[in-house]
Amino acid sequence: MTLTEADVARLEAAGERCFYRVAEDGSWQLVNVEGRCVFLSPSGTCTVYQLRPEGCQLYPLVLDLGSGRVVRDPFCPHRREFPSSRQARQRVQDSVAREADEARRRRLAGHGP
Repeated sequence: MTLTEADVARLEAAGERCFYRVAEDGSWQLVNVEGRCVFLSPSGTCTVYQLRPEGCQLYPLVLDLGSGRVVRDPFCPHRREFPSSRQARQRVQDSVAREADEARRRRLAGHGP
């Protein structure tokens, strides 16, 4: 899951540390531990639910990079339970664009790999 700068700032302000990594493209991504989100508790609940990243709030809606369309993640077993409104799809597109802009800016400023 990629993160916006606002996501990182919000989680760090709450005392969270070591929860993201910088990918090769300069994007910030949630760390996975043993194939699971760093914030997923052993019981299967999100430990930062009220502060969760924007991408998590919008999931299972994701941007299909092949088609450029917002779709329900085919790997989510609960995908049919979530509506796909025009507003939600636009929020996904806006979030992805913001993440890409922030990553590009960090790379240009020399703050990425």
